[in-house]
Amino acid sequence: MTSSPPGLWEAARKEMEEYQLAAAFDIQPRWDVPETIALHTAVSGRGGTGATSLDEYVEEASAVINAGAAAVHFDYTWVQDPSGRRLDRDLRPVDAYRAVIDPLRERHGTDFVVDCNVLNGANFDECMEPAREGIAELAPCAPGHPEEFMVPAIEAVQAAGVKPFLAIHSSGEIELAKRKLIDTGVLKTPAYWGILYGLPFNSGRTLVSGTYLPNARDMAMHLFMMVDQIRRIDPEGPILVCAAGRATLYMTTLATMMGLHIRVGTEDTVWKYPNSDEQFSSNVEMLEAAKRIAELHGRRPATADEYRKMLGIPTPKLV
Repeated sequence: MTSSPPGLWEAARKEMEEYQLAAAFDIQPRWDVPETIALHTAVSGRGGTGATSLDEYVEEASAVINAGAAAVHFDYTWVQDPSGRRLDRDLRPVDAYRAVIDPLRERHGTDFVVDCNVLNGANFDECMEPAREGIAELAPCAPGHPEEFMVPAIEAVQAAGVKPFLAIHSSGEIELAKRKLIDTGVLKTPAYWGILYGLPFNSGRTLVSGTYLPNARDMAMHLFMMVDQIRRIDPEGPILVCAAGRATLYMTTLATMMGLHIRVGTEDTVWKYPNSDEQFSSNVEMLEAAKRIAELHGRRPATADEYRKMLGIPTPKLV
């Protein structure tokens, strides 16, 4: 026989006698934040620092792989080989990429994911060669680039078995990705989204347009909004956020808290902090800071193969 519940005043008296400010801590469920985080790197010196010779560039990339980077984004603008040739101007893209990536594959095997731009080349076929010849595993492409190039590029890299990486510089490019790629069936979801916002631009209308981030509030509002917009289109697609401009690792700290993946490196920022002019000394220093941030938020850097599994791409078979 069960006892009757107490009356109101008895229950109130008992509650006050046994008063506790907080409930048991275990009443709160765990947050849905993945344990693993992909630490992607972009080691070029586009920001005015970094490697300018082929040997330096290879060493920078090798150092971040040794330090735990799961992937490297290769952009060899301004890099020169020992003969003084500019990799971005004097070599075919496929040859330039081989000059950089072959030595790294010899040292590190498949311990890093290869992320190659498909924007360089005298014609469309030259741009696509790194994907078609099995060098690239990921290929960034901005939905804001001219449709006449962008749509065939997405189709070509997918046909080559390479994962497109949607480079999102502003919320408008999310709509372009939906309308021109996803709604048309050119790109299947889950897609891979890379948010690269907060960079300075020199004009209001370029091939991609930037965002104005004068403070942490605007940085956070932009990121929350863009992630929400992406999730409405593609609930399961992985999202990576790049440290960029003055926001630097503030941006990737927020992304880490949100359960996203991050990219760091001197390609998109040199600043240590938004409120000073102190600079990182190397890509490795920036990567080590990102690793500490991940650890402080209970997340573990993913291996290259764990990263590939997230993206649904195979581990390459090296000859």
